[in-house]
Amino acid sequence: MQQVLSRTLDVRKRVWYPSKLQSHLRPQATTRFSMETPGQRRDEWEQLCDLAPCGLLLLDTHAVIRFLNICAAQLLGVDQRAATGRPLSEVLPAWKDSPFYASLPAFLGAQSTFELIDFDVPGPEQKRLRVSAVHVPNGPEKASGVLLAVVERTEMVALEQRLHRAEYHAAIGRLARGIAHELNSPLDGVLRYTHLALEQLTSDSTVREYLVHVKEGLDRMVRAVRAFLEFSRQVTTPVKRAAHLNQLIDDALLLVQHRAKFQQVAIAKRFDPALPPITDGGLQHAIVNLVKNAFDAMPRGGTLTITTRADGSSVELDIEDTGSGIPEAIFPRIFEPFFTTKPIHQGNGLGLIIAKEVVERSGGTIEFTSQAGVGTTFRIRLPLAQRPETDQNGA
Repeated sequence: MQQVLSRTLDVRKRVWYPSKLQSHLRPQATTRFSMETPGQRRDEWEQLCDLAPCGLLLLDTHAVIRFLNICAAQLLGVDQRAATGRPLSEVLPAWKDSPFYASLPAFLGAQSTFELIDFDVPGPEQKRLRVSAVHVPNGPEKASGVLLAVVERTEMVALEQRLHRAEYHAAIGRLARGIAHELNSPLDGVLRYTHLALEQLTSDSTVREYLVHVKEGLDRMVRAVRAFLEFSRQVTTPVKRAAHLNQLIDDALLLVQHRAKFQQVAIAKRFDPALPPITDGGLQHAIVNLVKNAFDAMPRGGTLTITTRADGSSVELDIEDTGSGIPEAIFPRIFEPFFTTKPIHQGNGLGLIIAKEVVERSGGTIEFTSQAGVGTTFRIRLPLAQRPETDQNGA
């Protein structure tokens, strides 16, 4: 008998993907090593070095390792206790052929004209490391050693790429805002005159058919301009409006109920009737965007399930569809501005980023889970609305 694939996501097996990549915290050190002499207390700076999020090595004027922190030992693949007191060339022989090793005498002799220089060096297991070197001064013309900061190059490259992407998105946002303002007024005039021309033509006129197509194209342009303006809008005032989430959802569904009927999408509402008020920064717009995305994933019908629940100091909203799911390859990109897999006339790639910004403006978070052929669920967590100070004080 052929097995029927379940159309409901298994809650126990869900993997949630946040809208923001979370930093991986380095495990706390369980063992501390010391370079101090017997009876001498561990210096405070050494304790701070062990807490640093990058590898730190201190070399003396003979290139002997006098100290390395826990992170450096992990990045270099060496034993912290065994490496301390040994020459760098013995502990890391692969560095001998690197530009860093060729520049090391200049640092040891305080002859480098730069305060900080970066090098790429080999690491364990074919990894690449980024080393930043600076000499430790001992008077105006001498050096007492060299301090090295070590990070994994892949992490550095990823950070640089995210920075460039953020700058690119900021530039695109400014460009979109300028273009939207420049196009808004002439588009409004052209659309108005198109409507007037259509009113003067009979229904069997060939020109009327042409103008109808013109109007459809103008309508798409107007929607795109509005999306650009919404995306580039700067929020300068804090959000203080309290609202009831269930009512916001009902109002949002009224705006899309015609499409649900047309696509034969059944809407199941599982509301907690006793939800406390939440802070609303325009959540109705975010809900509409997420529901429209769910409809796009179910062109031949399906079920849209909307669930609300109270969870301690927050309220949760789940918007679950039985559509085609999101390809795993594009998971990291779905919240990027202007990224879309839809045809060019069906989407502009701003729906999810606007929803994300609205949720975060309201003090909440958004994440998703998806499975190919089963469906997608977006989960929004929102903080409770702050009670007025008069209520808190019992006045």
